Amino acid sequence: MAIEPDLRNQLNQLVGTWRSEGHVVGGGEHEGEVWRGFDIYEWFPGEQQMVHRVDVEIFGGRKEAMEFFTPHESSTDSFDQTSFDAVGTIERGVGSFDAEGRYHNDSEGARAVVTFHDGNSMSAHWELRQPDGTWVDWMNVSFTRLGEPHIEVRSKREHTS
Repeated sequence: MAIEPDLRNQLNQLVGTWRSEGHVVGGGEHEGEVWRGFDIYEWFPGEQQMVHRVDVEIFGGRKEAMEFFTPHESSTDSFDQTSFDAVGTIERGVGSFDAEGRYHNDSEGARAVVTFHDGNSMSAHWELRQPDGTWVDWMNVSFTRLGEPHIEVRSKREHTS
């Protein structure tokens, strides 16, 4: 299956190493907390899937995850997202791009809208699903591009450029 050119162009906006910083806005025990880390997006060999690597300090600990974006056949705007974290959790969602070029990340319990501001910055607004099915604000995240994709192994304490 070959990725559609329009979807490839949309996903190419993500390629790179990003400094991420989030601010929890949705109340609860983490209200007001700020977290920081890195998000790295790159094409998997063969360039039919994208790999998203997450390495952040959040809620008092380090969270690392590897996520794969797998385009839906013949789709110009949607893809499956499967994430694996360092403690064994697997999460699944669907990613898509809307008519304004924003990236939507939708899963059962959380969703985000990512807005691209220029070639070197983007922001995300996250919401959480409540038990009654309604959505509430959770966090706002800003991303600053540091450069090309650069993935470091877990044994490293700090990223380098």
